[in-house]
Order: sequence, then structure tokens, then C-alpha cells
Amino acid sequence: MATPIFMAGLPGKMAAETAALVAASDDFELFDIGLSSPVHEGKTIAIGDRKIGLVASDSLAAVALPADTLAVDYTTPDAALDNVRWYVENDVPFVMGTTSFDLDEAKRLVAASGVSAVIAPNMAVPIVLMQAAARWLAAEFPGALAGAELKVVESHQANKRDTSGTAKALVASANGLGVPFPVDDIEKVRDPARQQSEVGVPAEHLAGHAFHRYELSAAAGTVQLVLEHNVLGRRVYAEGTLAALRFLQQRLAAGSRGEVLTMEDVLRG
Repeated sequence: MATPIFMAGLPGKMAAETAALVAASDDFELFDIGLSSPVHEGKTIAIGDRKIGLVASDSLAAVALPADTLAVDYTTPDAALDNVRWYVENDVPFVMGTTSFDLDEAKRLVAASGVSAVIAPNMAVPIVLMQAAARWLAAEFPGALAGAELKVVESHQANKRDTSGTAKALVASANGLGVPFPVDDIEKVRDPARQQSEVGVPAEHLAGHAFHRYELSAAAGTVQLVLEHNVLGRRVYAEGTLAALRFLQQRLAAGSRGEVLTMEDVLRG
């Protein structure tokens, strides 16, 4: 029997992309109510052959979820922590893809509850693997690149206000390797004209992309290392979210309670 998925963040693009994969899967089914902002209260959204009614957080008390429901959260930084509180208070295991809120407090709430969750600022498997590799290098070879210089440019859709968490994570690894680069020096590109002309983002993906470039200069400028990772659209994040849901199911079946899981846990299986 398919597991119900309660989607938080509809009709937002990331939530909608994930919901479409959920609807097309054999092992999950969309719950017929989704969490949205007050401006969408009472509206419906079509996902595949399902119509999902949208409610705001003030109406959650009237929502009765089946006992085996899992939640997926792609909402906003302002709403995410209150959503976590609702999930743990109502015994709803969840996958949290929302970023730029108090993740430490979210993890504390989960650990103090009987609800397990996958909390991951990035659901894209290739990017998660790259971040893990960078952290390993920093741990194994601390200070090995002392004296090197770094330039970081990240480009995302114009409505992304915060600096990329992925860029911040890679800068932290660079710091561990001895490169003194502050996260405030990360260059954010949000202007569509620059994104096309300077970064190389295709016009059709201006509304959804993640293009990053890291340039490391070492040995008095005689050595240059360049790392790029470019993501078009949101499919890779949605696929990672479904992998996280399946892993969370496995952990719950094995008795997991109050466990904070990451995408690296998901990849380890």
C-alpha cells in the first residue's frame, strides 16, 4: 500500500517538482491536503491526476493525517521551524529541504521527540558527494593549502535571497585546508543578464538553476585549480528527496525514533 506524503510548500516550484515525482511513484501517494501560505488558503493545485487542497498553518489543527504519513517540507525560512514543531508534536516523520533557518534548533526538536527526520540543506546526490569529499580532504590534510587564494561565484534564480549553503559548505572545507576565505566574499549573481552573459546559464533555466565556480590560486599564482558544478532545474533535488523518503521509511521500520538523518546517511543506505 502506498505511503501518504504530506507536501508542505505548494504551489512552490520545488514542492511541486517533488510532488510530481511522488504522484508518479508506485510506493507513495500524495495526501489530498498540502501546506501553503495564507495567500493560497482554500485553493487547489493539480498534481498529476490528483487535486490537492491548500491550507495555511493556522488551519493545520483541522488536518487529520493517516498514521503512516511522511511529510516533505520545501517552504520558507520564516515558516520552517514552526513546521518542525508541528511535525514533532503530531508524530509526523519528515524530510526537510528548506534552508536558511535555525537547523540546530530543528535538530534539537527532532532529537528530543519520538519523530525521526532527514534534514538536509542539499538533496542533490552528486553535490552531496562532492561536499563530503571536500570535508574529507579538509579533515585529512588540515592547512595543506595555506597561502592559497580563492574566488567563489555562485548563481541562482533571482528570487533566492540568501547565499548558497553549498558554497558556504565548500568554503568551510577550504578554510580547513588553510585557505583564509570569508563566506561574506562569496559573489552572488542574481541578475539574469549577467547570469546569461557571464555565467553561461541557458535562458530557459534562469528561473531554476545553481551554477557555482571555485577558483583556487596557489604557489604564488603558478597553480590554478578550478571546480565547477552546474545544476539545471530542480529534478535532481526532487529525486534526492524521494531517496530520502525511502531511506526514512527503512529507518522507521527498523525502530528509529528521534533520529536526525542526513543525505550522507541516505547515500550510505
